[in-house]
Amino acid sequence: MELSQRLDLGEAVEVEQPQDAFARLSSLIDDSFNLIITPEATLADSGLSSLDRIELAIRIEDHFGVPITEETYEEHTTAGDLADYLAEQE
Repeated sequence: MELSQRLDLGEAVEVEQPQDAFARLSSLIDDSFNLIITPEATLADSGLSSLDRIELAIRIEDHFGVPITEETYEEHTTAGDLADYLAEQE
């Protein structure tokens, strides 16, 4: 008898979480700013204000464990580029 059956925990519930960095980043942006982005979208033209970009940097650091600076945004201008950077740094 399985331990979960003996403890009567019922069936395990699997929580779907996006696995690739872009899916996680776009979900974070959508949840935080109610904004849908594509990999080709530039953050500068996405509608995020400079304060939003600061908040996003903090959220990225919390979620991915990767610090984001203004230079990071300048070097990785599209959401896809930023996601690739995050995947490399994780």
